[in-house]
Amino acid sequence: MTSVLIYAVDLGTTNVKVVLFDAQLRRLAVSSAPSRYVTSGVRVEFSASALFDLVVDQMWECARTQDDLAGHPAVVVLTGQAESLVINDRAGEPVRPAMSWLDDRATAEAAHIGEVFGVDEAFAVTGQPTPSATWPAMKLRWLASHEPRSVERAASVLMIKDEIARRLTGTCVGEVTTRGFTYLYDVRAGCYWRDMLDVVGVPEETLPPVVQAGVDLGPVLDHVAEQLPPASSYRVNVGALDHFCAMVGTGSYLPDVVSESAGTVLSLSMLTAGWSFDPSRKVSFHAGLRPDEIVLFNGVDSGGVSLEWFRREALGGMRYDDLESALVRRGDGARGPIFLPYLTGVNPPDFFTHARGAFLEIDLGHTSTDLAYAVEEGVAHLLRRNVEYLSPSGTGCVVSTGGGASSPFWNQLKADVCGIDVLVPDEREATCRGAAALALVAAGLIGDVADATSLAAPETRTYSPSPGHHRDERYRRFETYLERLFVTTEGDRR
Repeated sequence: MTSVLIYAVDLGTTNVKVVLFDAQLRRLAVSSAPSRYVTSGVRVEFSASALFDLVVDQMWECARTQDDLAGHPAVVVLTGQAESLVINDRAGEPVRPAMSWLDDRATAEAAHIGEVFGVDEAFAVTGQPTPSATWPAMKLRWLASHEPRSVERAASVLMIKDEIARRLTGTCVGEVTTRGFTYLYDVRAGCYWRDMLDVVGVPEETLPPVVQAGVDLGPVLDHVAEQLPPASSYRVNVGALDHFCAMVGTGSYLPDVVSESAGTVLSLSMLTAGWSFDPSRKVSFHAGLRPDEIVLFNGVDSGGVSLEWFRREALGGMRYDDLESALVRRGDGARGPIFLPYLTGVNPPDFFTHARGAFLEIDLGHTSTDLAYAVEEGVAHLLRRNVEYLSPSGTGCVVSTGGGASSPFWNQLKADVCGIDVLVPDEREATCRGAAALALVAAGLIGDVADATSLAAPETRTYSPSPGHHRDERYRRFETYLERLFVTTEGDRR
């Protein structure tokens, strides 16, 4: 039997990436290109057609490195961001430019919807602790007020991954792991939230039917197949959310194992065991890869962006390798400033609306390296805060991927601060690897996503906590400053 080839497409916010795998999950080729946006103030839009063309271009870039593609069947599997909004008319043409999740024009609509439903009631339904302009529901409400003609012409209201699947297959579906990022979906009931649809002015028939993660959508349209690299046939798999695919790609799609994506945003995911809704725990919850599974998710805006800000503004753009060397020379001393990394966004698990970044306990003896250390430690404190919130009964380890995971010093610091092992797989394409594993399951080539760990498994380095009681003492000081600065001053509560 001719071996299948898998084009795993990651529709990222910053880049569109395609990774070509064989049926043993061996990485054959990688290609990426920057995502393209048109920005104006808080508005961030893009062309869905241009995005699709970019995907095709990156598939060709991968294909050019290989021989005899025409003799193999191929699968295109999709992963990536969730929230970006695409609206098409009855002919399948966009009624307006697509709206990125970065588009922030609907802040007033988010506040209004929070008042209409109540934040706690909406959390119980949508799985999202707070209303935000990020979610498609808010953007649709904005369109209903400011561009009613766009809503009136809407025949299909899709998210970004839905749209690429539609262009490949002609079929409109919504994949379930991304629905909890719409604010239109009742996660626990497994259906659209009709009361919300009435408020935002969107008929349910314009929304795609929801399918499970990893579903095979069927063959590529004939005229589309002519644009793609040679293959004996093409099929399309709906894939899953990027964070959940990364869990599969690193072997961390396991109950009570925290998966950390250490990028610009610090993203944390965890498959639960025996989960039940607790309104007092403000952590977002989502449908998992299999029926009846729930994955908890926290997105912390002030993650790696905090170090990037300090490196750029205070260190003159120092190379990361040089910063790493300076931190290694400094070592892990108890004496040093405390940093609160609340530079952007409303970070879980506290959701302090007026929190800002702060250095504390600075004196004349401190150097820029001491401050850089404080920034990395502050992000590690925020990681600990979220890990303990995701899993109050404790977790065995954190599995870390992303740009921040390339720093051995920071990985060890996180292990020390959190008091648990931090595992770093040597897999730069974990998200696409996980998506490819879903395609192998759908094709019947492996029985379950867990079986992917036996296929070309990456080496993993473990960072275990170092002895030292000062870690807990510094974390308590971090918490004390956080409470004194932002709880007592604005009345926010965890």
